[in-house]
Amino acid sequence: MGIDDRDYMRDRYRKRRRLVGTRWNDKKGRSEHDGFWFSEKNQGFDYQKNRWRPKSNGGPKWRSALAGLIPILCLLTYVIPMWRDMKRSGWIPDTDVEIPFPESGSVTVNRSIDPRSATSSLKVVTDMGNAVIQLYDPATDTHVISVYVRRGDEVTIPVPPGTYRMQVIEGDTWHGPEKYFGSTTTFETVSRNMTFSDRHGSGIDLHRSRAGNLHTRTNFSAPQPLN
Repeated sequence: MGIDDRDYMRDRYRKRRRLVGTRWNDKKGRSEHDGFWFSEKNQGFDYQKNRWRPKSNGGPKWRSALAGLIPILCLLTYVIPMWRDMKRSGWIPDTDVEIPFPESGSVTVNRSIDPRSATSSLKVVTDMGNAVIQLYDPATDTHVISVYVRRGDEVTIPVPPGTYRMQVIEGDTWHGPEKYFGSTTTFETVSRNMTFSDRHGSGIDLHRSRAGNLHTRTNFSAPQPLN
């Protein structure tokens, strides 16, 4: 059989077997499949480990969104406290009519409270802003007492024994017990309820410090008006 006959027989054999893209390599003495092993349908197959590789789609979209959100959250941890400090210290414009802030130690008390029952004490130390410290009954959300303390001052007042939710309202320009400090109002709630006993009172120092142990959470709603 000549060379032409041999090539003819091989070509006929390939067509019968439908081995499209298959050729004979004389140097290596084997059949090779041109473009077969690495065709589009086989590109995901890992021949070294004999398994299919999942196609990469770039990862979930939420991962990239989260990566962009983390720097923003980190920035907010600095911006929000700075914004509150600016409001307390009077850097935020306030066009409403200002009225005199009450004297330090002045109080607004729920009418149902008997003054003779106030056998515990509340101490308040203020920083750069005027402050209204409020105690609420956590079970009924009833206002018990509010004490007014001017900036850079310190007072101790008698309060009824009990466990209360403490609210801290600070600002620069006073507009009364309904609007409080207007656009300069900051409103926070102490994270844990505070207990006042006959023998032991409690208090709060409004000088912010990393070493402070009385944690608060910011309220973005306005405080309830005092009637």
